[in-house]
Amino acid sequence: MRTLILTLLSIVILQNCAKPTATVFEDKRLEQEEVVKLCFIGDLGKDSTHQQTMADALGREECHRIFLLGDLVYPKGISSVDDPEFEKKFLDYYKPLLDQDPDLIIPLVLGNHDHKKDPSAWKDVSKRYEGFFFPNYYYMIDYGGLCLVALDTSFYYYTEKVVEATEQARWLFQLQSRLKDCEVKVAVTHHPLKGDGYDKTDDWEGASGPLKAFLETYIIGKFDIHVAGHVHILADDGRDEKTRMLISGAGGENRSGGRSGFVVLRWEPHNPKRIGYSLRYVDTEVNVFDESQAESEYDRQEQVASEQEEHIIHKSRVEPLWPTKFFRSLLDKL
Repeated sequence: MRTLILTLLSIVILQNCAKPTATVFEDKRLEQEEVVKLCFIGDLGKDSTHQQTMADALGREECHRIFLLGDLVYPKGISSVDDPEFEKKFLDYYKPLLDQDPDLIIPLVLGNHDHKKDPSAWKDVSKRYEGFFFPNYYYMIDYGGLCLVALDTSFYYYTEKVVEATEQARWLFQLQSRLKDCEVKVAVTHHPLKGDGYDKTDDWEGASGPLKAFLETYIIGKFDIHVAGHVHILADDGRDEKTRMLISGAGGENRSGGRSGFVVLRWEPHNPKRIGYSLRYVDTEVNVFDESQAESEYDRQEQVASEQEEHIIHKSRVEPLWPTKFFRSLLDKL
């Protein structure tokens, strides 16, 4: 079955090998930062105290960019930018983050629940509200050595979306030459490859069929890091080939009984090969933040969040110019 799927995708791909341009973006506004913090969380729109806790924690984290990993509004997405569900379950939680930090950008990725009504409505959201970034169902952002590719895996989760699935696979195939210039490559999707066994109440047993074939062919072994949601948990899902797999799907609830929070990637623009990740745990037992107890609860949240150490994916520094390298080697021998 997988061979047939990949054969069909290859036929379509080879029919058009032009380099992708329309959905490749450069964001060089962070190049002067010592450390860039990219935050990731998915499975959001529950309109719950849990969701508010996560949004408050993200606001304190001082992320440069916050990627929302799909299932933005439960249970059926939105029909338009004026859908009451959009304001109630999404805008009320994340627009304050944009108001708090005018330089913040929140890129969006769609999940399977977002496809139940009109997924194209999120393009209108991006046009109306500056700060929410959603130019297409799939796109790439180059931060100047760190390249992040956002993809819509629902095209393979819902097997009837053959045209959309083949178009995205073709685009990603064409993108390979552009990705060779990246020091670090991060793939962002809604669905993970594995993630099974965390939530005993869910029937998710890992990707299968076209979804599994797509992830194994285009993501695993091709990207340094893969961040996904779908499973309502915060977890390091291990490493497959060279790809570190992280799950951050506890934005609206945590059905596994584990600890909630979000993923943070820390990247150094002046040393673009260096990147690390951490799981930022947040105590969801504290759901209300009023002025009378804000300071003490802030300290409590920070204490919980700092328990997880950063794990380094790459740590090699960019090679200096040869004179500096030469004299450094002499010093090492003294």
